[in-house]
Amino acid sequence: MGDILSQAEIDKMMQGLSSAAAAPSAPAAPAAPVAAAPVYQPFYSPPKTNKKVNLYDFTRPDRISKDQISTLRNLHEGYARLLSTTLMSLLRTNVEINLQNVEQLTYGEVIKSISTPSCIYVFQMEPLESSAIFDVSPSLIFIMLDRLFGGQGRTVDSTNRELTDIEKTVIYKIIERSLADLKVVWENIGIFSPKIENYEINPQFVQIAPPGDTVVLITLEVRTRTGSGLMSLCFPFILLESIIDKLSGESWISAQKTTTQETRRMVERELSSTNAMLRAEIGSTQLSVRDFLQLNVGDVMVLDKLAQSDLVMHIEDRPKFLGKPSVVGRNKSFQITGIIDREVGDDD
Repeated sequence: MGDILSQAEIDKMMQGLSSAAAAPSAPAAPAAPVAAAPVYQPFYSPPKTNKKVNLYDFTRPDRISKDQISTLRNLHEGYARLLSTTLMSLLRTNVEINLQNVEQLTYGEVIKSISTPSCIYVFQMEPLESSAIFDVSPSLIFIMLDRLFGGQGRTVDSTNRELTDIEKTVIYKIIERSLADLKVVWENIGIFSPKIENYEINPQFVQIAPPGDTVVLITLEVRTRTGSGLMSLCFPFILLESIIDKLSGESWISAQKTTTQETRRMVERELSSTNAMLRAEIGSTQLSVRDFLQLNVGDVMVLDKLAQSDLVMHIEDRPKFLGKPSVVGRNKSFQITGIIDREVGDDD
């Protein structure tokens, strides 16, 4: 059993408690504030100081992706090669065409960049809606005119004059051929029929889209031995909107690997209306000029072939088939018995 406190010890203990209660207590340290639960969760992460920021101009929104711009670039690189061949055949001189740029601009910026006077052809890509622009710089126009009219294709000092009616007709035919090449290149995207609608010399009178609308400007540099100039194609977004999905890289590559039924029918239609000269060669022999001058009706010449030998059928002076001549009713005919295979590059 523990010790029992005496009355004196109890009084002394009570006095000690009273003095401790009277002494001032030390200030308590402030408690750390409790973080309040967030009311909402932010949808973005805090920006980092080393993060690269790209500027974006809301007045010029990019409505066509980089992948689609790349497809248009590949498409018109092929167009540049095809158009170069066409202009070489028309101008009878070396023509080199390079794709200079493919970019998105507003229509107002494109109009401001075209000089006055210029050769602006407004055309449609049926069945697509809206119209497009085919613009040719005056310096290139006069180079082509000088070449087509018998000159060397040199640049003209004064290119600020308007074209005459004859010159307009000549250039119109060249633009038609250029648009026909554009139709061939665009077959991987769809079947379109470019058709010239109008001709203007002042770009302010050409309104195919509002000034703030997005357009795609394709610039081609045309070089000849004697000079150079620019051609440009301007497609408004409203024209490309219905086929924008086909301009992706994957769609374009897959379209190149297949031939549409419409393309096949078009090729067959073009070939069916093509005329070709056919001739069958019975044989050959060599005669001196004296013997040739002494030939008379009824003379017999010895040829280098037997009567039972196959004859050679020529198509446009190229040997293609072997066969035998015959008669069907009252018409002459030729029965094909074989095909002559020729290697590429063989001489006739």
